[in-house]
Amino acid sequence: MKRIFGLECEYGLTFSPNGRVYLPIEKILGYIFEGLIPNSWPSNAFLTNGARFYQDTGCHPEYATPECDDIFELVVHEKAGERILESCLPAAEERLREEGLAGDIYIFKNNTDSLGN
Repeated sequence: MKRIFGLECEYGLTFSPNGRVYLPIEKILGYIFEGLIPNSWPSNAFLTNGARFYQDTGCHPEYATPECDDIFELVVHEKAGERILESCLPAAEERLREEGLAGDIYIFKNNTDSLGN
């Protein structure tokens, strides 16, 4: 029996601009989305590789792989999601610097929720 595979991966974000108060995640997420789809701020984007990148409930980014018919392909797409998100960070950090908020955005995988799922 042939199976279709797919993964969703939640990411956590944090930004601390040189000891200042933390920014709302929505603002950081908006700049990250600008890196994916310039001149817009969608909270749900289908990417050219067939994956979906979106703002999930709770205001965190989530990457869903396209449907894959083998595990190797699935892992390739999951790793691509990491690289895609990582590639958006320099531009997002630059936009924050333009607002006088120099600092680093930290992103981490977070595949559990507050209920322990």
